[in-house]
Amino acid sequence: MTGIWFCTAFPVKATDKVSKQEVLNMENERAMVFVDGGNLYAGVKFGLHLQKSVDIDSLIKKLTLGRRLVRAYYYTTPSPHPNSLQGKGHQRFLDKLGWIENLQVRRGRVVPRTHTVECPKCRRTFEYSDYTQKGVDTRIAVDMVTLAVRDAYDTAILVSGDSDLAEAVNYIREQTNKKVENACVPGKSWAKTLREAADCLFEAPLEEEAPLEEEAPLEEEAPLEEQAPL
Repeated sequence: MTGIWFCTAFPVKATDKVSKQEVLNMENERAMVFVDGGNLYAGVKFGLHLQKSVDIDSLIKKLTLGRRLVRAYYYTTPSPHPNSLQGKGHQRFLDKLGWIENLQVRRGRVVPRTHTVECPKCRRTFEYSDYTQKGVDTRIAVDMVTLAVRDAYDTAILVSGDSDLAEAVNYIREQTNKKVENACVPGKSWAKTLREAADCLFEAPLEEEAPLEEEAPLEEEAPLEEQAPL
């Protein structure tokens, strides 16, 4: 990539600098949206310090304005505690996603793990358990690459700041004729390698919705206590 430039997720109108043909090309452009739910949640809660959930329907519409949305995917994991207050809130959030047209929820899995730590003073060992998510980054990467190879879209819009997705973005740009746009909540969660890999960058156009009650999908390989519930 020779450079990075920022673009906007707003509709384009014909002007002296933008021809009607360019507008028509944009209207015929097939777009797919890939939303990394856990990464988006972390950016909103810990980056922007907001206690509201994101209106996913509004986000997708803003990202694709002026273009033809083929399908959107929202990636998440089940709650490790489905019967808890936060676990039930997470399910309510997922239930609302089911009403959004052209949106498919894709789930990874949550697995328990045990850690052993040693007290530096008494040298006694202690065990504690937490949960980690598996398969979310892999599903996003596989879907983006597979659908690009199948010519299912012209432009992929990735809502994530995860560096693990940079190689998939590089492959799509180098091996197919597809474009990849990267939207993210600005801050430290937006990986430099991912920003450099994408064709075009913009801040995710967010709208606040309800008070934050859903349980956040766990980050890959991150202990549960380091994650806020979604």
